[in-house]
Amino acid sequence: MAITRQIIFLAKRNCIEELKALLKNTIEDTKKEQGCLMYEVFQTKTNLVEFIVIDSWENEEALNKHYESEHYSYFLNNFKQYNAHIEPFELEVL
Repeated sequence: MAITRQIIFLAKRNCIEELKALLKNTIEDTKKEQGCLMYEVFQTKTNLVEFIVIDSWENEEALNKHYESEHYSYFLNNFKQYNAHIEPFELEVL
């Protein structure tokens, strides 16, 4: 069963460009991962500190392999210094 998530990141006001660069850096490698159905990163036009990641994975195994990837590890080890708040949501198709 596919897993789809939306994750909202709020950058610290003085770190918008740094968080944006870090998020953009995850796109290419993540989209190449086996089991990745979708991986998109958005910045809201009305609130530039807000970034939204929407990703979808074939199954839990594919998502867990993503968590073990080098690029995810790099992101995880670096985003906290630029991020003020994170809100993850698992989504369900109706």
